[in-house]
Amino acid sequence: MRKIFLTLVSFSFIFLTGCTKTEDQPDVIVDIEVSKEGYRPDKIYLNRGDVVLFRVKAVDEGIGDDYSQEYYGHCFYILPPYDVMLENIKKGETKQIKLKMIYPGEFIFTCPYCSGVFPTKGTIYVR
Repeated sequence: MRKIFLTLVSFSFIFLTGCTKTEDQPDVIVDIEVSKEGYRPDKIYLNRGDVVLFRVKAVDEGIGDDYSQEYYGHCFYILPPYDVMLENIKKGETKQIKLKMIYPGEFIFTCPYCSGVFPTKGTIYVR
């Protein structure tokens, strides 16, 4: 029973400390433009522990500007373990998300809407 309890406590600690979204003040602001040509910049270098405000602006219509559809425009998705996404960014619109960079390594960001059609992919390097 004690082993199960310790396992649950360990899992809970990992789960609770693994959250990357935050309301803390940003240490770094990263402005990104996304278009059918890709992301600018497409390589981002950060330090582990940084609180980062990503501001993503769509400079074209992406997969389309029919806002009655479920998916339109562009998005910004950082693959797991971060696993966060800004969706449906309209041409000329900027959306933002604030994250604490707790995992070191290389992480892909992409637009799942466009990835099979346009070269929308980049890498975040956390050291």
